[in-house]
Amino acid sequence: MFNKLFGWFYLNKHPEGVVPGKVITGALLLYFALLLQMISNLLDGINLAAFIFVFGFLIYLVFMTGEGRKWARWVMLALILFNLIAFSAAAVNWNDIFKTAKQTTALHSPVLLFGLFCAEVLVEVIALILLFSKDAKAWFGRERINNAGIN
Repeated sequence: MFNKLFGWFYLNKHPEGVVPGKVITGALLLYFALLLQMISNLLDGINLAAFIFVFGFLIYLVFMTGEGRKWARWVMLALILFNLIAFSAAAVNWNDIFKTAKQTTALHSPVLLFGLFCAEVLVEVIALILLFSKDAKAWFGRERINNAGIN
């Protein structure tokens, strides 16, 4: 079952060798964090066009990170650091957020949205730790094979 899942995310049959376990775990955690973010965005009432753009951009970025592209890993680092700063600002002002937010249903609860944000940031930080580990560094620094099979 997991081989099929990893194959769908292109993490088990890579033409340049075996993907390290930390990279696989980190990429899957980034996919999970993306899922949490998209659920949070939907509950928060994001515009459909913005939702599609953000989802497409981030799924591509996570895919390229799992594929072993250095630039994608660094872009993910920058985005997650910005997300961590936003989380820190929200955590500092959590009391004001909960008092002033309008709650129409349980799904639009600021506590639920903040909980999703907290889980998302935690998963992203764990993924970054894995993607910047010693094992992952070798994978991201490997020599690439082009489509013709010539180095």
